[in-house]
Amino acid sequence: MITVIANTVGECWQKCVEDVLRHGQRHHDENVGIYEVLGLCVEIVNPSSEDEFIASIGDRKVIEKMLKKFSKGVVMEDRPFTYGQLIYNMNGIDQFNWMLRRLRNKPETKSATISLMPPGLDDLNLPCLITLDAKIRNGMLHLQFFFRSQNVFGRQYANLLALASLHERLALESGYSIGSMKGYIASAHIYEYDLADARELVETQSIQITDQYYIQGPASVRI
Repeated sequence: MITVIANTVGECWQKCVEDVLRHGQRHHDENVGIYEVLGLCVEIVNPSSEDEFIASIGDRKVIEKMLKKFSKGVVMEDRPFTYGQLIYNMNGIDQFNWMLRRLRNKPETKSATISLMPPGLDDLNLPCLITLDAKIRNGMLHLQFFFRSQNVFGRQYANLLALASLHERLALESGYSIGSMKGYIASAHIYEYDLADARELVETQSIQITDQYYIQGPASVRI
């Protein structure tokens, strides 16, 4: 089991990329090679949706699209679902408000937990983010998550910014300070076409990322 502990979202992303490069085993996703770590734990001590490092080198289109994908009431014609739909309108239930009520009604609760995987869903594209959990401890609201799969180089930085934004809103509306953000990634991977850029990120931190997922990714997602 590999564990990454970082102060910021940007630092977490850099360390995760480095660990997948160092420890990843070669596998494949359809017709594309990947380097994969099975079981990556992360802890971000001071999460924030504003991260200067990611803002300076991340693909702005990916970040904007991910934040939109996590937003309430947004429909994206090119996506079979959004996380906003799964969080705010899962079978007609606003799961964000459901979590919020549980936290307000019982601050010590262990059960402010939601699932984003509809039972029996058999679509080609399934949610990568499966579970969100909030807990109030020592006057702080902590957020935990489970990803069944995460494209660490190409998507993790945007995933974490979107989760940090949700974390901030949940803490604000529950009336508590922002605590840590922790998670488990079952398949933490880097696509083979991103390896050179991933190494440059780790070695120089001066790369400007341009996302290639819908061009060079698995055949089923290419546009």
